[in-house]
Amino acid sequence: MINLPRICLLLAPLVLLSCAAPVKKSLDQVINDAVENQSTEIAQDDTDTPEYYIRLASQTDGEVRYQHLLKAAELLIQRGDVRLAQDQLQTLDQNQLEGNKQSQIKLLAARIALVNNNPVQALELLPDPFTLNYYQALDAAYIRADANFMLGYYMQAVETRVRIEHRLEADDEREANHQSIWLALSSLPNINLNQATSDNEETTAWIELARIMRQGQTRLDSLQERIIDWGTRYPDHPVTNRFIDTILDAYLRNDQGGESVALLLPLEGKFSNAAKAIQSGFITAHYANQSPDNIPKLRFYDTSDSQTDIESVYQRALQDGASTIIGPMDKAFINKLAQRPGLDVPVLTLNYAENPLSTTDNLYQFGLLPEDEAVQAAELAFKDNRNRAAVFTPDSSWGKRLQDAFKKRFEELGGKVVSIRQYDTKKDDYSKPIKAMFDIDDSNRRHRDLERLIHMKLKFQPYRRQDIDMIFLAATSRSARGIMPAFKFHRAGDLPVYATSHVFTGIANRTADQDLNGIIFCDLPWILTSQNEMKDTFESQWPTQKAFTRLFAMGIDAYYLVRNLNYLNENDFARFPGETGNLYLDEQKRVHRELVWAQFKRGLPVYLDTHVAPAITPSEDGTTPDETTPANRTMDALTIENNG
Repeated sequence: MINLPRICLLLAPLVLLSCAAPVKKSLDQVINDAVENQSTEIAQDDTDTPEYYIRLASQTDGEVRYQHLLKAAELLIQRGDVRLAQDQLQTLDQNQLEGNKQSQIKLLAARIALVNNNPVQALELLPDPFTLNYYQALDAAYIRADANFMLGYYMQAVETRVRIEHRLEADDEREANHQSIWLALSSLPNINLNQATSDNEETTAWIELARIMRQGQTRLDSLQERIIDWGTRYPDHPVTNRFIDTILDAYLRNDQGGESVALLLPLEGKFSNAAKAIQSGFITAHYANQSPDNIPKLRFYDTSDSQTDIESVYQRALQDGASTIIGPMDKAFINKLAQRPGLDVPVLTLNYAENPLSTTDNLYQFGLLPEDEAVQAAELAFKDNRNRAAVFTPDSSWGKRLQDAFKKRFEELGGKVVSIRQYDTKKDDYSKPIKAMFDIDDSNRRHRDLERLIHMKLKFQPYRRQDIDMIFLAATSRSARGIMPAFKFHRAGDLPVYATSHVFTGIANRTADQDLNGIIFCDLPWILTSQNEMKDTFESQWPTQKAFTRLFAMGIDAYYLVRNLNYLNENDFARFPGETGNLYLDEQKRVHRELVWAQFKRGLPVYLDTHVAPAITPSEDGTTPDETTPANRTMDALTIENNG
């Protein structure tokens, strides 16, 4: 999954790159600024700045000038002046450079592509490994690992980083590499981690360690013993004791036996069914807890009345001994908590405050945020090489939120939204907005104009605009069952449709969902991949709550999240593999979900593995050229001798 904030950790072995985009200047302007205004932030005698090398370049020519500009571009990237670094590279005529210098330019351009959130371009820019010296090959390996991570090809990123492990000399480099490996493994959904294999023993050991630790996030008993056993089987593994101790300590500090949890839920009124589904999930996880010394005491507080004083309920829970509070669900109540400077105990809300920048100490926010799904739809579509989108959403505030989230992320990645239309949720006829989205009315109009011009009836079929290569759809399953046939009727049946989980009820219905065939959508692991005792319990014990199956899964995750908040909050590489997704915290302590994907086929959702890079396609002579699929290259550039 393409996600720029997380790339900062991955790029640590190179530089911490900023996403700042300063005003673009010409080379002459930069030189003049550097020579005439040796100001403020940079001392005049500082000889390790971009301005210094740009000034030297202005005073030289030939090979020396190229070397100075290359150094300036590299320092500009480190400083975050990406556009200015691009300017420097564009002044260089690669045809006049020897192969090694051309490779350096390509590596710098690939780094810029990563910062610009374009990992596909970064992989394509990587030079031929045979043109690289040792240090350039190491740089290329980092870039390949980071690009594969951004694309969601986590095991490819792990394999690359394991291969470079023995090339790293400094302890801090190795530690940063371990954190990046762990982040990639932690980002894998359960289904992928459980199926992961490798021919490399070190990678296999990493995979096993990740499985052990993942089990420890829901079952802490005997975790230390399992790690000791792992260590006896892999005594020469390069992972440091310090790194393992960091993770283990973070896990064990969450093991607070005898704690008391207060749940604040609206158990009556219009939100009671949703609240009871969350409550049922929480209780199911509570009784499935296999650590008998670590089962918390539970207390429930009803927040059904909108006039409830949430501060009073909060204080009552504290007086009753609560060490953790889960809830409330009501946004108005959460907004009030978010206005406090701090909270005495951790509070995990079951919705989000209106202000996304709340910094209230001890306030954590968790919910099934639909914007997360729209963002991931944009990322998958772009990874699938779709870059010109039509967006079709309901004329509601919910539809507008998904539309805006998709558009913002898609265009950040470099795509373009070329057409947006809303449909009326109170009508079942979607023809008018669909025809407008595809400019079909314009096609009909041109046909009529031509007939009037030549005074002759013409055989004609209207056609849609051709500058669209995908559709983003926000719709419930009911609406989607009418929209998809309308897309096909209006000659858009060949376009891939990406959607959120709302197109699927969560209950398989081959007959009703035949019209959804082809839709690619994201959903909870609970819906698409989970097979466990808690799911069996839900289906057998709460059959009347099937419509709220996703909220039941949310209740399960709420139970385990409170035991993992320290780990998630204190470690950038931390993830919790929940039933609602692979969960992580942002800087405002808001929980985000990384979902799994499926496609409707013959009326049923079929799981799509989006975390494996496409296989290399053999050429006509049966070989598999290294250039075919950059994300899946197998050549280890670091084994190549120094080429100078």
